[in-house]
Amino acid sequence: MKLRNWKIKKRYIYLSAALLLLVGAGLYMYWRFEPSAHFRNTDIPVLAIPEEDSTSPKVQNEAQTDPSPQSSTPTYNSSQQTSFNILILGTDARDHEASRTDVIMLAHVNSDKKTISLISIPRDTQVNIAGVGYTKINHAHILGEMKHGDSHSGTLASIQAVSNLFSCSINYYIKTDFEGFEHFIDTIGGLDVHLDKPIKLTYGDQTFPAGDNHLSGAEALNLVRERKSLPGGDFGRQANQAMVLKEIMHTVIKPQNITKLPSLISQVREDILDTNLSDSDMISLAWMAKDVKEDDLQYVQLPGHSGKAMDPIVKSELYYWIPDMDEWAKSSEHLLED
Repeated sequence: MKLRNWKIKKRYIYLSAALLLLVGAGLYMYWRFEPSAHFRNTDIPVLAIPEEDSTSPKVQNEAQTDPSPQSSTPTYNSSQQTSFNILILGTDARDHEASRTDVIMLAHVNSDKKTISLISIPRDTQVNIAGVGYTKINHAHILGEMKHGDSHSGTLASIQAVSNLFSCSINYYIKTDFEGFEHFIDTIGGLDVHLDKPIKLTYGDQTFPAGDNHLSGAEALNLVRERKSLPGGDFGRQANQAMVLKEIMHTVIKPQNITKLPSLISQVREDILDTNLSDSDMISLAWMAKDVKEDDLQYVQLPGHSGKAMDPIVKSELYYWIPDMDEWAKSSEHLLED
């Protein structure tokens, strides 16, 4: 009888120990990856803050300043911060050629409230780039590359340009190119998107019908690049880019993909050209994405108007999107402020 009681006790001891280990592992996973807990315990980097003279008149002396940030070494915010800004860049390069940014979006993430504000920036937006003057924001990347001879300098120049434009700090960035975008979409099994109207591609004999569409990586790339056939032109393209980004978030967190998250993170590392997000950061953002409701994901486009002006780089008149920063100041309080 005593031997039997001891066996029963030993079984309870093992079960209790296993339960404690599971609870401990669960608490550790929660502390490490739950979005609010993760970012509260992370030193969030500050890659760029607005330059004091970013709205000053044109600076013509290139030797005076540099079209990329003074330093690529980030500072860190360790004040239990749970909101931050992520710059999303899509370049038009293939292989290792110099590139402009075809996609520019700023995501303001609040991991406590589980909200995301997605701001689309037209690539023709007129900005003042130090050492150059007023030119298109998508020129910042290629200027940085040409100045310093490497792609990361282009990234830093784009980060600084967006920081100056919105008078905000930039904490994280993600940059990819055509090939990486295509491959990642194929890795997650393609994207399901819903179109209100059919879209006929300007280049290539293909039309995406109205309604539900399942897109391969190449088709998704064609969709986010299409502009000429859309009623809103570049604004229609920006809206489609935001839609595709949201669908990527929804697809990554589907049951068949969430179990493959560690391998997907590795794939992201291969397909994304450059990012300062750690693996833990990406897992936490994916965790957060599954809890973000439709009403908690806002999408806006930078207000402004069309115009033409001389460009200091090409020395001729170009089309610009001239931002209305007064209008932006009125609407941005609920987008970039917590």
